[in-house]
Amino acid sequence: MDSVKKEHSYTYWVKNDPNHPKIDCQPKKVEDPSQVQQVQTIGSQWNVSGTWEEKKVPMNELKKSLENIIGMKIGQTKISAVESVDGEAHLYLSRGKKRMGYHLKITYALEDDGQIKYTDFTDDGDRDYVLEDVTDQTVKHQIEDLHLITKEFVEMFKN
Repeated sequence: MDSVKKEHSYTYWVKNDPNHPKIDCQPKKVEDPSQVQQVQTIGSQWNVSGTWEEKKVPMNELKKSLENIIGMKIGQTKISAVESVDGEAHLYLSRGKKRMGYHLKITYALEDDGQIKYTDFTDDGDRDYVLEDVTDQTVKHQIEDLHLITKEFVEMFKN
């Protein structure tokens, strides 16, 4: 057996090969800052390739966004308040695209003392809701408009 100890380095083959040109791996100070390329990223600066990133959306920010719906006419009544927003919402960056993931419970108050309660408002299209003390039956016919506008204001964090 050969008693010569092999060097365990990533570049051991470069150091021992006399035909291989020497590579200067030492860092060099950049004198002109305009020579440095700034990479534009969608997410964080560390995630240059845009592989995966997740950020939680605070419920108070989401509620502020949904308050833009106050005053929207639905049936013969209007939305007077966003009483509560509970659940989880996340902003995902995956393969260079921004996506929203959410599972929310939202309660809207109506001017005529009724409520629209979303028991399940999710990013995959679930829109389970309950109308409480709603006397105006035309609200049911226009609830799809409220679904779309609520989705729009929830997903505004993607932009």
